[in-house]
Amino acid sequence: MIQEKKPVLESQITESSYAGKELEEKIIQAVELLISFRKQRDEMQIERDNAIKEVNRFRKLVQDDADEYCIKNFFSISFSDIIEATRNFDPSSKIGEGKFGSVYKGIIHHVKVAIKMLPACGSFSDSDFQHKAESLSRVRHPNLVTLIGICSESRSLAYEFLENGNLEDHLACCKKSRPLHWQHRIRIAVEICSALIFVHANDPCIVHGNLRPTNILLDAKFVSKISDFGVHLLISQTENSNNDDPEASIYVDPEYIDNGQFTVESDVYSFGVILLRLLTARPALGIVRDVKCALESGNLGSVLDSSAGDWPIEQAELLAYLALSCCEKDPLNRPNMLSEVWPTIEPMRDICKPHSDLNTSSQGSKGQKRIPPHFVCPIFQVSIRYMIRIPLVQNSGNGFN
Repeated sequence: MIQEKKPVLESQITESSYAGKELEEKIIQAVELLISFRKQRDEMQIERDNAIKEVNRFRKLVQDDADEYCIKNFFSISFSDIIEATRNFDPSSKIGEGKFGSVYKGIIHHVKVAIKMLPACGSFSDSDFQHKAESLSRVRHPNLVTLIGICSESRSLAYEFLENGNLEDHLACCKKSRPLHWQHRIRIAVEICSALIFVHANDPCIVHGNLRPTNILLDAKFVSKISDFGVHLLISQTENSNNDDPEASIYVDPEYIDNGQFTVESDVYSFGVILLRLLTARPALGIVRDVKCALESGNLGSVLDSSAGDWPIEQAELLAYLALSCCEKDPLNRPNMLSEVWPTIEPMRDICKPHSDLNTSSQGSKGQKRIPPHFVCPIFQVSIRYMIRIPLVQNSGNGFN
């Protein structure tokens, strides 16, 4: 029986030996394939790292070229350019007069600009003035008016020109402008808050120092932009402290009147008064007292601006209490813009329509042309031209773009 089973067992042993050799060959092939894949992975990782370095290098070159181009081409404005743009300071070209000088409209290098003529400043040399102004020009934000040129010789600044004037004109309900809808006003408050947080986070911190409705400009789509930020750094302390306008002084921090120093809390105070103006459209003089009395009597609606439409009373009361806290006389009692004001005010943006929708509704349906379908985003169903954003210059002092 053993002799009979021996050939069968030997055959099975031979087959097992062949199978073992095949498995060994497959294992060797698998190991070689694994080594090959690892080598390819390492090579691709090296290529990826090199590509990232190259991209970053090109980005830095582009950024440096953009900064250099900006300085060379946008900041070389001669006094003759200013004279030509303002038609030798023709009164018809003058569009404003403020604490920090007169403002003229004109065209420089084929660009429509607003030219601010600062008071004479003997404490700064031309090079110091240019250095400070160029530092301000690098601070870019969608809700800050862009500084596009300077003239050290005449102590003038050229800003982008905004078509819809300033916030004061619209709050005063001039015949030439229609009242702002409450949704517009909430959006403007959010935009101002965003811009202030940005400039306060700049390194070094920039305090506006003259925040009021006349310095909040509106573009063609009623997007608000703050002007004159940091301008107090370019003039003498004597000119800075000179303010004969009692209405404008309401926006000034009482603490500044005592010590002559602008702080972040100074802008918080001014923002509070502007917030009350957006709610009521009343003159700044006595507005804090009027709103406080209306809240205490539970009749805020009596002071709200009815021309803005039907205010949502819950949001209006929240904004009113927030504004009064910003207007506290003691700076230590005022809220922080980033940690307290922004979390309160930013969610209100969700109840507002886009600027373009509000513009359309406020102008009525007559004469409105329908947007061609090839200009409408198929996902968001809004005009593509409102979705385009110009890339901002990165501020080297912080992480904002």
